[in-house]
Amino acid sequence: MNKEHYKRFFCDIIAAALSWVVFFYYRKTYIEGGVFEISPMLIYGIIGVTIFWSILYIFSGNYIDIKRVSRLNELYKTTIQSAIGSITIFFLIIIDDIENYTEYTLYYKAILGLFSIHFLITFSIRYYLTNSMVKKIQNGKVGFRTLLIGDTKNIKNVFQEITSRHKSSGNQFIGYLHSENKKIDDFQLQSIGKIQDVESVIVNQKIEEVILAFEKNKLKKHNYIFNTLIYHDIVTKVTSDIADVIAGRVKMHSFFDLPFVEIKQIKMSFLESSLKRFLDIVISTIALTILIPLLIAIAIAVKLSSRGNIFYLQERLGYKKRPFYIIKFRSMYVNSEKKTPLLASENDQRITKWGKIMRKYRLDELPQFYNVLIGEMSIIGPRPERSFFADKILKKAPHYKLVHKVKPGITSWGMVKFGYAENVEEMILRLKYDMIYLENLSLLNDFKVFIFTIFIILQGRGK
Repeated sequence: MNKEHYKRFFCDIIAAALSWVVFFYYRKTYIEGGVFEISPMLIYGIIGVTIFWSILYIFSGNYIDIKRVSRLNELYKTTIQSAIGSITIFFLIIIDDIENYTEYTLYYKAILGLFSIHFLITFSIRYYLTNSMVKKIQNGKVGFRTLLIGDTKNIKNVFQEITSRHKSSGNQFIGYLHSENKKIDDFQLQSIGKIQDVESVIVNQKIEEVILAFEKNKLKKHNYIFNTLIYHDIVTKVTSDIADVIAGRVKMHSFFDLPFVEIKQIKMSFLESSLKRFLDIVISTIALTILIPLLIAIAIAVKLSSRGNIFYLQERLGYKKRPFYIIKFRSMYVNSEKKTPLLASENDQRITKWGKIMRKYRLDELPQFYNVLIGEMSIIGPRPERSFFADKILKKAPHYKLVHKVKPGITSWGMVKFGYAENVEEMILRLKYDMIYLENLSLLNDFKVFIFTIFIILQGRGK
């Protein structure tokens, strides 16, 4: 966090404390007809309520990207947060404290007063800060490290269109990558690498935004660029005349800005991500506790079914391609795989009799709740693969790279709709369902996958 982050956080704290003081005064003098005075109740209220608002703002992602702000978005965000926070405070704190009110209208005045006061004070301060940041961007004092990628004509046209504006768009151009690795003569920007090295360029140059300026017929040739930029959460824009080429994966950036279309990112909001992790911890803890008798019974059955260890650890690729060891109950005979990695098939002779039962009801996956608990996996997410198979999939389906933007899961939409894959071709077929999941990331969709998985387990439709 830099000083701008701290400034916004500090101003939100001041606004929250000031709002509570004003509301306390309004309540004591206007609603109750009494006298306002500084009391321990007021002091404790300021401390507690301020902490509450701070937590709400942090988990709402208020301080993640403070440069990409707009006054309209600030109005919407402040309204929603003020409504949620005011209702919560009213029912947790205020309603018990004013239970002696004889008229129900006084309750309405209290909650509306709390919301109005908090909203007006908070939004006034945020509007000032947002307006100040917008002016800094328009004056060129603050900006985003930007890379241009495309062909000669379009790179020049986009650069000219952006830099000729009276007010800055915030794009601080670092350089360009040419689609054919050419250098553009008589041009202000310099080439900073080869287009094949786009990943290393955006990492080394700390690129924040990329503008793609291709001819329509050249865009699909470089489709891998989209996957790389989305994987690294780079704000990516394309010129509006080629937006139809990637229709369905874009959203308008601004009605009042330059005619660019922004590629939709694959990620949950900070709040949803935090809630997802919280639910992962709670559910995996409960599962590992409640299922202890079942886990012990399965372990005994594994031990009796064939010689070898109870658990099977295998290295898989997780979030951001970080390797980890997935834990499963052993369902195959020992040394079933000696050299070349093999996938299990429906009538695989390597699988023990008890192993077939476990795989049918996915009991062999239960130890992975421990992987979830320690943060290596999530309950819902694309299934992790071994590096050997991941490389093979990547060669045939470059967009497979995007599954590593999220934590792998015990179950996924691909597992629900397709199930276990027996070869790379089936893995690629299953991948389309995982891509649908990634492009529609939400806790609601996670819940749907979870429910469908329960039905599959109960029906014994695993392999």
